[in-house]
Amino acid sequence: METIIKGVTITDPNGPHDGTTKDVLVRDGVIVDIQDAISSAPAATEWNEPGAHLSIGWMDLQADFADPGFEQKEGLENGLRAAQAGGFTHVVLNVNQHPVPDTKSNIAYLIARSAGLSAHLLPMGTVSTGRDGKQISEMRDLAHAGAVAFSDDAPLNSVELLRRALEYTHGLPHPVITCPLELGLNAHPQMHEGITSTHMGVVGNPTASETMRIKRDLDVLRYTGGRLHFSCISSAESVSLIREAKKEGLAVTCATSAHHLFFVDEDLSAFDGTLKTVPPFRSTADREALCAGVLDGTIDALASDHRPEDLEHHDVEFMLASNGMAGIESVFPVALAGLRATPEAHSAIIQALTAGPRAVLGLDVPHIAVGAAANLTWYHPAQAGSETKVSAAENQPEYAGRTTEFTGRGAVLGTLLG
Repeated sequence: METIIKGVTITDPNGPHDGTTKDVLVRDGVIVDIQDAISSAPAATEWNEPGAHLSIGWMDLQADFADPGFEQKEGLENGLRAAQAGGFTHVVLNVNQHPVPDTKSNIAYLIARSAGLSAHLLPMGTVSTGRDGKQISEMRDLAHAGAVAFSDDAPLNSVELLRRALEYTHGLPHPVITCPLELGLNAHPQMHEGITSTHMGVVGNPTASETMRIKRDLDVLRYTGGRLHFSCISSAESVSLIREAKKEGLAVTCATSAHHLFFVDEDLSAFDGTLKTVPPFRSTADREALCAGVLDGTIDALASDHRPEDLEHHDVEFMLASNGMAGIESVFPVALAGLRATPEAHSAIIQALTAGPRAVLGLDVPHIAVGAAANLTWYHPAQAGSETKVSAAENQPEYAGRTTEFTGRGAVLGTLLG
């Protein structure tokens, strides 16, 4: 059980071999040798692609595989295969299941069901019992069972619930995750509120619906302490608010989706329902501010926010289409394109896919070094990605909307995990 990765450029910030081009030998799930050239491993499977890079395994901070309860949309097995195809060795599973992960047994089920699959699954637990936003869950029990964070995947409308959650998790590395959105500002929005939504004649969601919640939640964090994470931000003012909060010393982190670095509200002008997301794609100025936030580290992580849908919910009229994109396989090329594929962009993206999400969860960051467990993503930033997609329900292989179609530079060549 040997694999040798030949002539690969190691991208491992703060690691001992960052920026060097090496041969890397993995035996039985452990890195056993790193040299300029290794020729004494005749039994090893050879991975060789000129110009390829190697980093520690990418971690997706937020994905939904609709399992258990809605397996017709995807399922854990296929979802984790899609994650591996996208370069991810670890996936933090969102809480959109039935039953929801609000008990130890439900967390244990997810861990057991995903054991031995294509990527390692890290479940989240709910903030409230039943995700109803009322009664706080047994968060410490969920943490002991294996939950890595707490989220209702919805706005925490109750200030008391947010306060209790932050207080209850004092001393834990687990963040409380909130979706900053004031749904009462505009009823049933379809996209970002702006010139494009006006021309299209649809209800828009203003940036204020996001920023007013961020301001409120930061005030609660100042009062309670704890660790707060904003699941997906989308506006320039949000980046500014979080940047200032970090300078203040608050334990706050945030993520955005890779697709928010590329798409803007004008991309929906043809009533393309596959681009409906929450939060929505906003203006060009907002997109540019998000890119700047990734480059300067204000935005800690890039997430796929993968949300697969079946045809009955997605291949319908724009106003009826469900929110969400199945984009876990296109995170890297989309992020590269959004950040213009500069060397600084490449480094920032890898940081936001590796060390960033692990820091959000309070996890140790591994490095590429002799003696370390193999937790690796092999990729090529200049090579065009494959058009083959695997993210679809097993009983719907014909589903054309299985993933956001994107052709660009940035190919995932393989992953090694244990």
